[in-house]
Amino acid sequence: MISRLPDRSAFIFLGLFVCSTAMAADAAHEWLMKINHAARALDYEGIFVYQHDKQLETMQIFHKVENHSSRERLMSLNGAPREIVRDANEVRCYWPDKNSVMVEYRKAEGKAFPSILPERLQDLDEYYTLKLGNTERITGRVAQLVIIKPTDQYRYGYRLWADVDSGLLLKADLLDNQDTVLEQFMFTQVNIGAKIPASALAPGMTGKSMVWYREDSDTRNIPDKAGWSASQLPKGFRLSAHMTRRLPMRKQPVEHLVYTDGLAAVSVFIEKQEKGVKPFMQGPSRMGAVHAMSAQSGDYQITTVGEVPAASVAFIGGSVSPVK
Repeated sequence: MISRLPDRSAFIFLGLFVCSTAMAADAAHEWLMKINHAARALDYEGIFVYQHDKQLETMQIFHKVENHSSRERLMSLNGAPREIVRDANEVRCYWPDKNSVMVEYRKAEGKAFPSILPERLQDLDEYYTLKLGNTERITGRVAQLVIIKPTDQYRYGYRLWADVDSGLLLKADLLDNQDTVLEQFMFTQVNIGAKIPASALAPGMTGKSMVWYREDSDTRNIPDKAGWSASQLPKGFRLSAHMTRRLPMRKQPVEHLVYTDGLAAVSVFIEKQEKGVKPFMQGPSRMGAVHAMSAQSGDYQITTVGEVPAASVAFIGGSVSPVK
């Protein structure tokens, strides 16, 4: 009887370990839900810094929710002047130094800034380890740290700090497999629950001489008429959006595929090349945490891009081919 006690003790210990791990993941899930809700439901304004590629940008943001729909305006406070105005239907980017405005219509529901959050919480545990860290102070507010570590080389990790009172994301780190910070955003000033007047959401960088580039408004969502697809995907990734688009300054329509694991996302663009026109990009490239790869397949250029490791872009992009 005594000889069996160690086995029973080990079993009890293992059971407690499994239960505590599950409880830790559940607690992290609850915080992710809270962050997601805050990004969609709160009015706020503030100033944040965004660091990437040894560059530091300072932005001001106004965010307002009306009738379950959000509208926001972001303005650069350093470097080249630029402004972004977003609502449920479109994104407008103003570049006064280039005397241009770019308009993109929103076909697939995007993740509102600053919401880098999962769509499928119940699936994440297969590909990430989630747990809570300590509470810290960010911009004078108490914030709960949520740690998300990938289980393979196909995704990045995250550290998210959420305001304890409201759930609003106050700081976020994007990490590689060595826990090196690739990108970081952090509020330096924030007013949660602020009254946002209509004037704060109106673009300020306008001018009669600006040239407008608009995406064709008859762009269609075509989930049942896929022309191309990726035959190889990292475990957990699935097709979440498929559309044809007529992008500004492009003559040919572009087929756009979006693959996601619920947290990371990769876009694939397929465009037929015009005769005599050189591809705008060839081979792999990188800008901060964003990796891209472009290759030719017959008369088509296939460009794969995402805020994921290079291995994911190569794995997905290298398997894109016409649907038979």
